[in-house]
Amino acid sequence: MEYYFADRKSNILGVGSTDGKGEWRIDNDIETQSVDNRPAVGLSLDIKFTTDQEQAVNEMAKATNFILYQDEEGNGHQMVIESVDHDSLGHIHSIVASDAGNDLINETVGAFKADKPYTIADYITRFTNDSGWEIGINEFPDNVRTLEWTSEESSLARIIAVAKDFDAVLSFGFEFVGTNLVKHVINIRHETAGDSLISFEMNKDINNIVTHLDTYDMETSIKAYGAVPESTDGSTNQDPINLIGYKWTDPTGQFVLDQYGFLHDIIAVQKYSRLLSNSNPNPTQSDWNRVKTFDSKSQAALLQAALADLKKYNHPNETYDIDLVNSPYVPLNQTVHIADENQQLFLSAKVLSIQRSRANHSVQLTLGEFAHETVSFDERLSELANQMSNISKTVQYYPWLRYADDDKGTNMSAFPTGKKYMAIVWSNKSSVPSDNPADYAGHWALIQGKDGADGVPGEKGADGRTSYFHTAWANDVSGQSGFTVSGGDGKKYIGTYSDFTKADSTHPADYNWALFKGADGDVGPKGDQGLPGKPGADGRTAYAHFAYANSQDGHADFSTTDPNRKYIGFYSDFTSGDSTNPRDYNWSLIKGADGADGKEGVPGKPGKDGKTSYFHIAYADSSDGRANFSLDTPGSRKYIGSYTDFTQSDSNNPALYSWQLVQGPQGPQGDSGADGLPGKDGVGLATTTVTYQASTSGTAVPSGTWSTSVPSVSKGQYLWTRTVWMYTDKSSEVGYSVAYVAKDGNSGLDCNNKVTT
Repeated sequence: MEYYFADRKSNILGVGSTDGKGEWRIDNDIETQSVDNRPAVGLSLDIKFTTDQEQAVNEMAKATNFILYQDEEGNGHQMVIESVDHDSLGHIHSIVASDAGNDLINETVGAFKADKPYTIADYITRFTNDSGWEIGINEFPDNVRTLEWTSEESSLARIIAVAKDFDAVLSFGFEFVGTNLVKHVINIRHETAGDSLISFEMNKDINNIVTHLDTYDMETSIKAYGAVPESTDGSTNQDPINLIGYKWTDPTGQFVLDQYGFLHDIIAVQKYSRLLSNSNPNPTQSDWNRVKTFDSKSQAALLQAALADLKKYNHPNETYDIDLVNSPYVPLNQTVHIADENQQLFLSAKVLSIQRSRANHSVQLTLGEFAHETVSFDERLSELANQMSNISKTVQYYPWLRYADDDKGTNMSAFPTGKKYMAIVWSNKSSVPSDNPADYAGHWALIQGKDGADGVPGEKGADGRTSYFHTAWANDVSGQSGFTVSGGDGKKYIGTYSDFTKADSTHPADYNWALFKGADGDVGPKGDQGLPGKPGADGRTAYAHFAYANSQDGHADFSTTDPNRKYIGFYSDFTSGDSTNPRDYNWSLIKGADGADGKEGVPGKPGKDGKTSYFHIAYADSSDGRANFSLDTPGSRKYIGSYTDFTQSDSNNPALYSWQLVQGPQGPQGDSGADGLPGKDGVGLATTTVTYQASTSGTAVPSGTWSTSVPSVSKGQYLWTRTVWMYTDKSSEVGYSVAYVAKDGNSGLDCNNKVTT
């Protein structure tokens, strides 16, 4: 494919090719067409360039320039470059272009109401008046409509609306003689919504099929409203048209129009009614109701619009994402066929958009309006094979470009150097251009005219004179203060004039004065780092020295190691050793004199009086201490009791003691043992002695003299009680108990957090 680049006057500036053989290499070209955007065509492509070609590509393919080409179907296209991305480093010049017909979007047309029926050509001619567009192919020469538009819109939007009302399809066409554009045409055709006879098979032409189902827009009945009818009696409060009272019977019996203007699908309601159950398998009520408005101006037209809508939405919406490996070119709105034998899924679909790349040899189709097919793939494939064997293959056209000295093809050449004529012919014979001038007859266009005659000589000019430019400097705008012609150092104003005299004038009035040295401006931004300076002298290491003393001159108790002094001294030099001369230091006081004693604090409240703690022991033969209770004779008693209080004498009340078993019940008599060695005499408790001693410690046994009477114990001291048990074998055991005499407590706070004494 070759793309011709032209300026706004349609002068050819260069030719690019997708096969890499031309002057300019075209990559990633994508031509886009879609049903929703007809008649416009979009084009994007990349132009590769070298460093030497950079200026040329910027001029050739700049915004608003044209791209001309003819597609494989023989249609000529003129595209307008809308945007450009120029990558100098990557050497890629990327452009996006749109159909030149889109220029009609810049024309505005107003509201219009036809006074009688007109043809589609009449309407399009009216709405593209003076735009340069003509009617080309017209397949609707006799069809007429009476149409109306109530608001402004672009010419492009208006002619698309006209085509919709006539059920026509528009396309833009361009006719060339050579590369000269001679005509813009708008073609008017019937929709070619036929069968392309092309099928795509899963795992062969299709990578994957994703199915989507939804019920968002589903309906089983519809209440339809149309347009507001025109008044016949001058009234303005009219209701829109509805289907109440309209008589209609569906020949299939599937659709029923009731007396309230609702159109029902009785088969769909049986499948989707919320009353459907095992006990009610064929419900006739509980429709999925929808209320919709249409542009219909009669009840008959409104019924057909409602019927078409109900047929479209009386089932769940089913769409498919089909990933095609590759596909041939298929015209818009043509039907293709999809087959997935594994799912037993056979579909037909319309082509909604096409993306075609000549450089990448690829075609991408967007499909929609899916419908289920009942015929199997093998049957359909066989039928298609028979049909396709009887149709011709797609014709491929190639551009032939040649240059010549005249319109007869004299001295024809493939190169334009020195040639005055050029011809372009689109041929389906070969991609190699013919060198037979007869193949280019009738296509030659003049690209270089004759040289013009010499013009009339002009009048003789006046004698030339040498012009001199003079400068002077001064300190004021009049030039009077500090006037000089020899240099402007320190001056604020400069004066200039021109004449034909070489010498500078010494009259300030001859000069035009201007301030060239104003007041100092604001500080500018930091400049770049300057050049490195000369190397400095060798560096020396500095040392900090500290010393301590008890006098401001440093002589009292001088030390370099003991900081427990009132003064600190400091100096620095380049010697590492500390000086022992106090005069080398600068001294500062770091420890002041002791402050005076503060006032005595508020005395705290007196603490509670301390009490002496006493430990008491008793013995008994029962767990409650009542059997054979004794204070001083354990003998053979089985239980020992104890308690502590602040009374020195032991209580005779067994209930005050905590009792523990110290002798269990007698066990069964054992076997008689052998006579043992004579044992020692038995041991018994001979005496119990209790003594007391005061101490400052509650943990260390006091080493002073023990007394049989309780001593006086100061607050904050401890009273120790020692018990000595002396046995009959002269052995003894000692036990201790400790009691604490508390100090007075600290002063407390009242409810207002104030100290009270």
